[in-house]
Amino acid sequence: MGNPIELLETKYCINHIYRQKAIARENLFGILDDSLNNRLTFISAPAGFGKTTLLSSWITMHKKRSLTASWLTLDADDNEENRFWIYFITAIKSAIPDIGEKSLNLLNTSRIGGIETMITVLINEILENGKNFLFIMEDLYVIKNRQIFSGLKFFINHMPYNIHLILTSRLHIASQLSGIGHLNSIIEIGENELKFTRKETEIYTNEIMELKLTYDQLTRLYELTEGWPVGLQIAALYCKRKGAESLSDIETMILQSNFADYFMEDILNSQPPDLYEFLIKTSLLNVFSLELCQAVTNMENSGDLLRQALEMNLFLSCFDQKEEWYRYHNLFAAFLRKKANENSPELVKDIYGKAAKWYELKGYQQEACTCYLKAQCYEKAIYLIEQISSPLIYQGQFTVIERWMESVPAQYVYGNIRLMLDYVWIYLSRHKISDASYYIELIENEEEALKKQLDMEGEYLIAKAFIKMNHLEESIHLLKSAMEMVDQFNPNYASALMSIATTYIVHGDVWEAEQYYLKALTASIKIGNLYSAAYSWGGLGMMLTCQGRFREGEILYQEAEKYLKEKGGNSIPLLGIVYSGLSEILYFKNDIELAVDYSDKAIEMFEQGGIFDIKNNCYVIKARSLLAKGNDHRAIEVIDKALILSEKENTYGFKRHIEYCRARIFLDMDDIEKAEEFIEQYHLSPTDNLKKYNLHDYILLAEILVKREESENALLYIDELLKLDDIGGLYKTQLEILKSDAWLSLSKPESAFTELHKALIKCRNENYLRLFINYGTRIKAILTEFLTRENTVSDNRSIMYAKDILNYLDHTSKGADKGVPLLTKRELEVLKLISSGASNEEIAQLLYISISTVKSHILNLFTKLDVNSRSKAVVEAEKKGIIHTIY
Repeated sequence: MGNPIELLETKYCINHIYRQKAIARENLFGILDDSLNNRLTFISAPAGFGKTTLLSSWITMHKKRSLTASWLTLDADDNEENRFWIYFITAIKSAIPDIGEKSLNLLNTSRIGGIETMITVLINEILENGKNFLFIMEDLYVIKNRQIFSGLKFFINHMPYNIHLILTSRLHIASQLSGIGHLNSIIEIGENELKFTRKETEIYTNEIMELKLTYDQLTRLYELTEGWPVGLQIAALYCKRKGAESLSDIETMILQSNFADYFMEDILNSQPPDLYEFLIKTSLLNVFSLELCQAVTNMENSGDLLRQALEMNLFLSCFDQKEEWYRYHNLFAAFLRKKANENSPELVKDIYGKAAKWYELKGYQQEACTCYLKAQCYEKAIYLIEQISSPLIYQGQFTVIERWMESVPAQYVYGNIRLMLDYVWIYLSRHKISDASYYIELIENEEEALKKQLDMEGEYLIAKAFIKMNHLEESIHLLKSAMEMVDQFNPNYASALMSIATTYIVHGDVWEAEQYYLKALTASIKIGNLYSAAYSWGGLGMMLTCQGRFREGEILYQEAEKYLKEKGGNSIPLLGIVYSGLSEILYFKNDIELAVDYSDKAIEMFEQGGIFDIKNNCYVIKARSLLAKGNDHRAIEVIDKALILSEKENTYGFKRHIEYCRARIFLDMDDIEKAEEFIEQYHLSPTDNLKKYNLHDYILLAEILVKREESENALLYIDELLKLDDIGGLYKTQLEILKSDAWLSLSKPESAFTELHKALIKCRNENYLRLFINYGTRIKAILTEFLTRENTVSDNRSIMYAKDILNYLDHTSKGADKGVPLLTKRELEVLKLISSGASNEEIAQLLYISISTVKSHILNLFTKLDVNSRSKAVVEAEKKGIIHTIY
């Protein structure tokens, strides 16, 4: 799939030194040669220290050795996360075409979820290709976006063996990329290494610049420039024009703060008029070709002047082997542009206008737009913005658009629906709802114009729905209206379908939600959008779980896992959605050990991908699983961690959900007073107007009423809950267990056993075992009475399942009576390996689990054995007679 934006090829072309006019810096070449045996090289130094020249001359040499290399030069526009990664992948792809197709497709079709998902796919592509290559990325200092640094650190920390990365910056790179791993495999080259030696100074001045300085003059020049490569270049050019004796003047001038400007002024003024004009005009272009030079300068001898500037070594370098694209050194370009803006502002606008026309003709719309704005040709710039802003927004490239919009006078924005929508998305991306609402209101004033543009009206409705998300009915109405207007291949289409499904879930309309999740899944697969596909599968799986349809849920998650692995690799973070869903089903089926393993795997995946919302549900399942294993203290620690995260992220509705889950855990511990805090906090009452989206809150209240022996009120309340449509098999079974307890409290065994029989049959069919176990000691008495007292409702199915539950409860209580902690099979395996002296890493490899899961099991062992070290755990296990069961 192609890119939705045009790419400037000069950004990922390898720099080449013009006619090899560079010093062969053998010492540094040796360091770079050795660095290929490592993973990462940092080159950090201020402007003018020859970072690009060093790499250009070195890579040119290694081209002869068939070293595969790619190169990317960054600029300020690359602070947009998607734009950065598009260029990053394309640079690699330019050297190795077989790498990058999957990751680019994923990047070009996705707007949801963390960027680490795409990076994981890219890493897998590089690894699967297996070809060794070098990747040079220049000017990292221009990147200010923290999300980009986070993604880059993720890439570096998981870099395949077959890539060596070289990063250059004016800033100290280690400070920019703090927190990266494998520091022992990093080569660092800094200012001290890049400074010219005295020997290199001699070679440059006397052989390359042909100055023929004496030993004393060379020493003086070396001392004055202190090895600063560009300073030496400036001084050498000065001496070449005025003679070696001018070194006496340099000493005075070099002490001035405007050393570079002073000499560049002298260099510029010493040029012939036509070359002076050529330098000024072309300096306004970031990069240029001979054809572009001719277009903006109108100088027939542009080719001769370009060659003359190259021969004179006037801070000019070429980008490609064909010597077609060029750029000035940053310091020299900045100096020339300053002169142009001070002396000829009208000329500046004229040059930018001509450059814009050339770029537009060649299809470089973004560059054309930027140049039109600098030329103050606002109508032409706005025309281009209207054409290209939507694809950029779909890619999340808000910074580029924002920079353009800030250059457009306000009078051009008001009344232009496209530009106002651009502002809405910019502010929504920064969670500035009030600013986005301001532009939504302005768009509403253009109602007649909006109705004439269906695609734009659909986009407007989707944006407005995001703003109105707290007003659920209005939001869903807006989204459904938008679906009639937005093309199904529009990246917003699947997202809107998912938003509708989620809104229906919140309303409790399960059937409608399922239909829209299926539509969203179909649309996502059609356009290859892994993010919305994974979230759609996750939504469907969550609904099946709530309905108690565990078998269907497991099949669905297996289908999702297969698809995601085929498209994105085995470590794609979106697999966390699958593992999260499976962990919940396993928990209710009482496969606690596996539930914890899956929740840990999901959390690990989500932390890689920056996915917040579902990650908190993993903490909930992990907390309840820890409670099921008897680790009450750890369970509360984990749920409190989830609560802190929900408050930090401030995601809509999640804080309340985590608070409910915390209350649920306390009720499972029979701490009714702690559970009631949630009821009081949200003023829940049996007299409330019941809504399905708060159903679990009301079931919690019903359970508290039953356990408080308020049986009659509880029964009335439960019956009201059961009148709600499509509440799901899991919830219905929970309510039937509560009704059974309430009827027994009122001495109505037949009614109690009728409800219990229904609950047992449903539980047996789909194995909701945890619903009974979580009910605590009360369920044991209820089941015992069910089995011993004659009744007319039970049959072999419910009787056998009741006996199975009692056997499990008896086994658990006997272990507790003996004072022997009930270790799971996996915990016993971990303990065995600990006793053999295995490290956490070795345990993870032997058991095929993550290190974080190993640590979780060890922490559980410490809690159950009441110890605080691995050695004490082995000793305590021996004392309790556990250790012999391992072997």
